[in-house]
Amino acid sequence: MNIALARVSSLSQQKNTSLSQQKSRIQQYADFNDIQIDKVIEEVESGAKETRQGLELLRSLVETGVVKRVIVLKLDRFSRDLFAGLKWLKYLNDNNVELISISEKIDNSISGKLMTQLLLSLAEYEKSTIVQRLSRGKEKRFGEGLRPCGSLAFGYEYVGDNLVLDDNHKRTIRFIFRRWVELADLTKTKRMLTVLDELRRRDYRWKDGSHFTNRRVKYILKNPMYAGQLSVKNFGDNQHQYDSVISKKFYNRVQATFA
Repeated sequence: MNIALARVSSLSQQKNTSLSQQKSRIQQYADFNDIQIDKVIEEVESGAKETRQGLELLRSLVETGVVKRVIVLKLDRFSRDLFAGLKWLKYLNDNNVELISISEKIDNSISGKLMTQLLLSLAEYEKSTIVQRLSRGKEKRFGEGLRPCGSLAFGYEYVGDNLVLDDNHKRTIRFIFRRWVELADLTKTKRMLTVLDELRRRDYRWKDGSHFTNRRVKYILKNPMYAGQLSVKNFGDNQHQYDSVISKKFYNRVQATFA
C-alpha cells in the first residue's frame, strides 16, 4: 500500500487549497514514477505535535504490515519536531516502510540520514520562529490596547476590522451586572437562580440563540473586558480601545461578591 500524507496546520490553510496543492503534487510524482496511490491521509494539525489523528491512522495501517511507502510533498509536512520526526522515521524503517519526500532526497545512507536530521532540525527551527513572531505580534497588539488572540467575548463582534458591541447583547450584559448587585441580599445560589429566571422571562439569549446558564452568567460577571480591560495570560492586563459596558469601579464591586 502506498500512502500520500498531506498536512496543514490551520483551518485557514485548508481553505486556501494548500491541501489540494499537496495532493496534486504527490499524484504527479506518483504518476511519473508509476506508483499507485492507495490512500490519502489529510491532516489539519500542527506539525509540532507528536500525536496527530493522521499519524495514528498511519500507525494503525503500518501495524497491519501492508504499507510500503509514505509520500509527502516536504518533510515538514510529516513533522516539525526533530525528536518526534526521528522517532517516526525509525518506526517506519523498522517496519520496512519507505518515506518519500518529493522536495528533499531521503534514503538510508549515512549522508541521507544526516540530511534528514538537518531538515527536521530546520523544520523545528522554522516552527519556533513562526511561533515567536506571532507572539511578538500579539504582544504588540496587546500593548496598543487591541485584542491579540482568544475567543470573542459575548456581545463583541467584528464589523470589518473594527471590534464593536452589539446593542442588544450590551443591554443583556448590563442587565446581568445590575441585577447581580441589586440582589445582594440573597445567597449566591438564589441570586443566580433569580437572574437566570429573569433572563429567561425577558427572553434574553446567548449569541447562538440558546438560553443562559449558570456558567455563562459567571463568565460575563467575571470578564474584565466589559470594564474596559484586556487580560491575557503571559501579557498581563491593559486597558483596551473598544467600547465597554460598565465602569471598572462597578466591575470591582461585582468581583467582591465572589470573594
